[in-house]
Amino acid sequence: MRTYLYSTGLILIAIIIILTIPVVVNLTEETLISFQIPKNNSAVAGIQKFNTLPVSQNLPFPQSSARAILIKDLATDSILYQKDINIPLPPASTTKVMTALVASEYFKPNSVLTVMDGAQIDGSKVGLFEGEDLNFRSLLYGMLLSSGNDAAFTIAENYPGGILGFISSMNKKAAGLDLKNTHFDNPAGFDSPNQYSSASDLAKITQAALKDSQLARIFATKETEIVSLDKKYNHTLVNLNRLLSQVKGVLGVKTGKTEAAKENLITLVEREKHPILVVILGSDDRFGESTNIIEWTYSNYLWPDP
Repeated sequence: MRTYLYSTGLILIAIIIILTIPVVVNLTEETLISFQIPKNNSAVAGIQKFNTLPVSQNLPFPQSSARAILIKDLATDSILYQKDINIPLPPASTTKVMTALVASEYFKPNSVLTVMDGAQIDGSKVGLFEGEDLNFRSLLYGMLLSSGNDAAFTIAENYPGGILGFISSMNKKAAGLDLKNTHFDNPAGFDSPNQYSSASDLAKITQAALKDSQLARIFATKETEIVSLDKKYNHTLVNLNRLLSQVKGVLGVKTGKTEAAKENLITLVEREKHPILVVILGSDDRFGESTNIIEWTYSNYLWPDP
């Protein structure tokens, strides 16, 4: 009797083991991976929605004289519209976005800089005086609001290696950002065969600059005053970007205009938490055409609910 019960028990154990083998075998690599994916995870769902592209309504694009146009959705880093965005063109004073970016990686906001030969530079100016001492932050405001060439050259002159050292750093930064169609030979944006960039590259430069909260704040400033450290000189600054006051959601960034470049404008806009970057180069009417492009973008594209 004991032998019978013992044998029966062994048989039952064997049956249980056999029945459980398929369960173990069925745990394939695919099944194990699926166990690691969270179900109904709000964080994952949020990322998926964040990466969903806006949908075009196929409205006709407004007429434009610009040689190059780029519209980028910053939330997804996707291009919504493009025209000749990789063609090298004269950047004019949009160059100063790179000047600000490179300088901000070296100088501190309260670093003291002295105006030298930059005071004699032609073109748009703050009105700096030779020998005047200002902090770096003040010079950034002068360069980015009033598009002061004197401020740009003062920053470069105070950089290690002077103007040549600064230009070298600008081109090293361009290489570091993998800009294929950009080269600089001056910090202000004067026309030159060796001074060029593309709409695509300028967008990348601007996106890098916007990561700096100080620069983002300055880009969005309409007007301010800067004062020399000895309080002797006072400079009133008004942002040349008219769209800051005229178009809903505009937060900067930089104007540019020369004979060879015609009219350039880089514009950051945010409406309903949907930020876009608009770059137009070689326009006959940078403000009017950028306004039309911005309105078209927010009318033409529908963003999914967050």
